[in-house]
Amino acid sequence: HWSTDHCQILLKVNSVGQVAIVYEPEDYAYLHPHIRDDNRNFFKVYWRGDYPKNDNDVTTGNNCGGGICEALVTGGCLCDTVISETLVFSRMPENKEEVLANLNIGAYDPSAFDEGTYTEQEANGVKAYFTSFGIFDRDTVFEVTDEFGRIQRFKNTKENVRIKGAPEYSFRNAPSFMSLLNTEASVRDAEYETEAALDHYLHHDNTAPFVAIRLIQRFTTSNPSPRYVKEVATAFRNGKYGQFGTGAYGDLAATIASVLLEPEARSVTLDADPFRGGLREPILRVMAVLRSMEVEKSEGYPVLRLEGMSDKIGQMAHSFPTVFSFFLPEYRPDGRPGEATLVGPETMIMDMPKMVGMLNGLFSLVKYGLSSCDGGFGAGRGCTEGDFSSAAGQLTLFMPYTEVSDDDQAEAAVNKLSTLLTSGRLSDSNKEIIKKAYKEMLPDVDAALRMAQQLLLTSPEFHSTNIVKMSGESRAEPELPQPSGSPYKAIVYVMFGGGCDSYNMLVPHTCTGIKDMYAEYQQVREEIALPKSSLLEIDASTSNQICDSFGLHPKLKAVQGMYNDGDLLFFTNTGVLTKETDKENWRRDTVTQLFAHNWMQREAERVDPLKEADGTGILGRIADALNKKGRSVGTFSIERNTISLIGTPGLTSTPFILSRSGVSKFNNRASSESMEANIAAINNATAPESGVFGDYWSETLVKSLSHNKLLYNTLSGKQTVTTFPTSYLGSQLAMVAKMIDSRAERGSDADMFFLSTGGWDTHSDVLDNMDRLFTDVDNSFKAFADEMKAKGVWDSVTVIETSDFARTLAPNTGRGSDHAWGGNYMMFGGGVKGGQIVGTYPDNLTDDGPRSLGRGRMIPTTSWDAVFLPLAEWAGATPDDLPNVCPNKDNFPASHFIDATALFEI
Repeated sequence: HWSTDHCQILLKVNSVGQVAIVYEPEDYAYLHPHIRDDNRNFFKVYWRGDYPKNDNDVTTGNNCGGGICEALVTGGCLCDTVISETLVFSRMPENKEEVLANLNIGAYDPSAFDEGTYTEQEANGVKAYFTSFGIFDRDTVFEVTDEFGRIQRFKNTKENVRIKGAPEYSFRNAPSFMSLLNTEASVRDAEYETEAALDHYLHHDNTAPFVAIRLIQRFTTSNPSPRYVKEVATAFRNGKYGQFGTGAYGDLAATIASVLLEPEARSVTLDADPFRGGLREPILRVMAVLRSMEVEKSEGYPVLRLEGMSDKIGQMAHSFPTVFSFFLPEYRPDGRPGEATLVGPETMIMDMPKMVGMLNGLFSLVKYGLSSCDGGFGAGRGCTEGDFSSAAGQLTLFMPYTEVSDDDQAEAAVNKLSTLLTSGRLSDSNKEIIKKAYKEMLPDVDAALRMAQQLLLTSPEFHSTNIVKMSGESRAEPELPQPSGSPYKAIVYVMFGGGCDSYNMLVPHTCTGIKDMYAEYQQVREEIALPKSSLLEIDASTSNQICDSFGLHPKLKAVQGMYNDGDLLFFTNTGVLTKETDKENWRRDTVTQLFAHNWMQREAERVDPLKEADGTGILGRIADALNKKGRSVGTFSIERNTISLIGTPGLTSTPFILSRSGVSKFNNRASSESMEANIAAINNATAPESGVFGDYWSETLVKSLSHNKLLYNTLSGKQTVTTFPTSYLGSQLAMVAKMIDSRAERGSDADMFFLSTGGWDTHSDVLDNMDRLFTDVDNSFKAFADEMKAKGVWDSVTVIETSDFARTLAPNTGRGSDHAWGGNYMMFGGGVKGGQIVGTYPDNLTDDGPRSLGRGRMIPTTSWDAVFLPLAEWAGATPDDLPNVCPNKDNFPASHFIDATALFEI
């Protein structure tokens, strides 16, 4: 870093070997916080062996490198540095791989210099450019073409950062495009560094197979073989597949050609494999109908618009709900696919409301055109079957009545529909059902076609890519639950999706101990700290915490009220743990992929880090325990699928997913009275050799339609006495309230509910975002509590709130906070012993604290296991159930857990 001033670059080394830069040029008026002596921006480096350790930080310290470095009172070591530059090759490398493995510093193109500056020699696939011919020195430049076809040029040197006075402590000098001085930083350098990072990701070894799996899942099969993935990844790398592609790395023409033309994609033999294929994406099913049935727009409509598709079917082009798209590629459903350990991404959004929404929308399209009638996908108003005058568009496929027998007419019509909608895969038995229904509508050939279209659109062959073989047996009707007579209990699990900044939910306020924790909070949080005067103070004098009182976010007034009333508690510094751990050992002790939304959220829903009960979730295993005792347990998710509700197959029923807006009636104004029976017959039991994804569609459909009828009839008469917010969270809680009110009609004496609300990934403007989010949370939680009290079930309901993780205490440059670990969460209900803070709030929020991993990422002291075990006991689980409820229980000492009687009125 060039400067006319004398300067010094120091390193702060923390307890885990991460380093932060301290830059001290002379006579510099202002230094950015990222290079000051209080810099907390630590990053990972790769030490060649040991590193300086402060004896106060770790039990295996080395006195900061034997006293070479300064032991900081705030923790860590401050070390002076020197940069050593060494020659790498004194000979011609044996091959290009040796160059790529040993050289890291780029060089300018020698041809850019004056003629005669460099002389060239080539051998072993390597070009060497010398300033003195044949002499390998630090000015020598090596040029190779890497496996991706990129020309790479390197200086014949290696730079190491060494601790001054202790050269045994060293690491390779990390690349940086930006000047450390803020006045010298430029947009150009930032763009170059960003481009370099993106180029690195693009050419990472994992990119080609990652892209291959995603594209194969979208185009052909959910569970490709390793050979198939390898061939597609190879086409991506080589940029060539047969005659397709330019030969450039990442050529998508070659990649897509390999996806579609590989033998595994086209084999008729493999099509018969019951474990091949998958479910079609919801929006592609709708597109298939519009195209194959020849949709045409009506006069006055310049374009065809599909309305409300995300709510109705769970998917719409360019409208994915999160950065993870509509579903996770590794999602494993229950049923036959799950039993075969197969993934089925599309099943993640295949729930009762969306299955009913899909079929209602398709039926409406067939009967009324593109209309809003009976759950249609359009905006038109006409609701007379066969009258398309008010529709925005209509399906125009026409099959005129010919002078043939009714059997021949039906045969021709159903065969054509089978070809267009299922690629000819419609089973013989389903053809017969549809042909019979077709003939019953004759001689009205238009009505007959509409009937055949509707019935075929309910078939497993349309919704999956499987070959379906019927067993000849009826699919068993889902059994309706019968209550056991036990006192009713309901657990309502609320997930704040995205990572709640919970250290602005629960803030140190008044601390009479050895230090002012609020001042430390304010120092660490900087511009995203909440003013002390704005906090809602709560008493914690009986909670054995570092502070006598804490402050709640100013928007959580109702939460404060429930806490003061003794109905709400907080559990602090909580998160996923494999076992109790510390700053020295957390990497070794933790199996979970930390700081990633999908993995951390999944672990909060599973509470099974070692996968002892793989494929199940925490609420599902609590339901298992209650079902074993003869309880009638309902499991419901609002709006989306979740693993948290999955229990042991055969013990706990498959959870149902409800819409927050209520339950839509299936097939209103049916075209014929026999439709219900025909739909059931088309989705009858399948043979063992039948495709598992087709079977999953039929099994889930039959169960969904049965429960849709029950819930529609039950909920249509239920009203809340409290006005709920119309927000996403508020409407979900309103639906939960109605479901609890319907417990008698459903025959349920215990319910597990899961709901989630997003927007918590506050990488920017965290203060404004948290004001908005917590306002909604407070209003929604208050409405739910008021409703439960009004309906007389307050003592029977417990709400538990979690999130993926907390966020960094230290802010980022966008006035936001980033992914962290342990956080603060709440639980409330009439049976909760509230007015207390459970767990251990960190007593040092700085990076030198014993629980901090840097930037205020706190190692949890309380595990999810310690929170959910007493909740399970409140719901009715007994001690012998607990090892199954939390399979990781024995990884913790007995002192880690909290007695249920300390948290609940039991």
